[in-house]
Amino acid sequence: MIKKFLPCFILLMSAAMFGQTDYSKITFSSKIYKYKETKPKTKDLGVNKELIADIIELLADTLYSEKDKTEIINKTWLAYTDPKTFDFVYKDFAIKTNKSWGQVNANGEMILEPNPYLTEWTINDSEYPYYQIALNKILDYYNLISYADDVSAVKPSFKELLITENLDFKEPHEDDWAYSYLKKTNDELAKKGLVALVTKGYYDIIVCKLKNKDKLTSLFKKIKWDLVTP
Repeated sequence: MIKKFLPCFILLMSAAMFGQTDYSKITFSSKIYKYKETKPKTKDLGVNKELIADIIELLADTLYSEKDKTEIINKTWLAYTDPKTFDFVYKDFAIKTNKSWGQVNANGEMILEPNPYLTEWTINDSEYPYYQIALNKILDYYNLISYADDVSAVKPSFKELLITENLDFKEPHEDDWAYSYLKKTNDELAKKGLVALVTKGYYDIIVCKLKNKDKLTSLFKKIKWDLVTP
């Protein structure tokens, strides 16, 4: 990880600068001393817009309109190729995909990094970890990926996904753990032509059509993000 920090600087912005969001109630504070000036070598690494489009198409499928899918693809591609410009062009979106969005400290203040994607690019040593984080943020915003780090959180996580929000799932047994419950859930999903995939070593959950599992897994491998079937 690149260590580029300094004592917090404060930047206050008016709501008028960013449309409807009231930024006057937010304090922007960065710990980054110097943002990375180079851009990700996305094209040189063989990561192209078609790859992004294929991933979004498989996950968004009929859940979003063609116009919406194009917007998601364009956002992801800009985030992959130019994080600095992405943070500027999609400022409101970038801020709202920050994991700290909506959270306040003990003093009732919401303190956020003003350039969240550029920050992620700066603190990661290489492109692939950044690609994974950026895609995770974007997919999470559109309810195409969820997170569950223990068995009690797995069932609710399916309600956060558009593809499974209206499905009913059995309660986990007392001796279940996250993966064993996911495996049982996959038995139910298979009857509906769906499958739940988990990012290897982590707790991110994606659900797609069963027939698209192998292709989606292969596409994710191109950004060095391993998906496994519980």
